[in-house]
Amino acid sequence: MKTNRRLTSTGISALVVVGLLSAFLLFGQKSEASRISAKGDLSCTNEQFAEYTKYMLLAGEMTLSQQPDSGTRLQQQKMIAAFDALTLPKDKTVIAVGHVNTGKVYTTTCEKEKCTLDEMAKPEHACLAEHWNDCPYLAMQFREKKYCFLARSSDN
Repeated sequence: MKTNRRLTSTGISALVVVGLLSAFLLFGQKSEASRISAKGDLSCTNEQFAEYTKYMLLAGEMTLSQQPDSGTRLQQQKMIAAFDALTLPKDKTVIAVGHVNTGKVYTTTCEKEKCTLDEMAKPEHACLAEHWNDCPYLAMQFREKKYCFLARSSDN
């Protein structure tokens, strides 16, 4: 009888742990999903940023070693949607900066596959000239693949 009670309490504990883990995973996926473009090719996840870091030295003279802090989840969604709406040349490297408050996106299409430092700074300078602040690097297209730079917002 004591054995059955132990098994029962162990079984209930295991079910509670499994339930909590499942809920955590579902909510985690939901907030990650909110940071994916409508077309599905831009995903602001740690995995996509890690993939970018494999190619960053090939893509440009300037690199990002960390994902920039960049507004609320809704502000990020607005910038992602604006980037997603752009028609980018498929065979070019493109750098994008977003303005957090307006969602406006500034881009530069690089002349060669590897962007120069000036080309990479151009969209940020354009954003800062218009808004003075809140202009994080948003995304890059390199070899026809898009990489998102945004870190998860604190309200996600």
